[in-house]
Amino acid sequence: MQEIVTKVLEAEKAAEQRLQEARSKAAEIRAQADREVQDRMQKAREQAGKRSQEILEKARGQAQEEYEKAVQQTREENEAFFQSHDQDVEGAAKAVIQRITKPEWT
Repeated sequence: MQEIVTKVLEAEKAAEQRLQEARSKAAEIRAQADREVQDRMQKAREQAGKRSQEILEKARGQAQEEYEKAVQQTREENEAFFQSHDQDVEGAAKAVIQRITKPEWT
């Protein structure tokens, strides 16, 4: 009977040791998984930041191009307006000059 009790106690001790080893291994696996998740999340954040920066730079470039086109179009429209109204502008300028230079008493 003593032998059976001893064997049961030894079996319980061995089982407890295996259980402790399994817990330790599980904790190690969890820690490794946590490190891998953190690493992947950091890489994902970096990639997202890089992609956001690329999109922002592209948008800025497109906005600059649109701005330059708008400025050029405005300059061309202004030039066309003044060319088509050149005689009107000259006539108005001459009328203003005549009024300024002509004495009132004549």
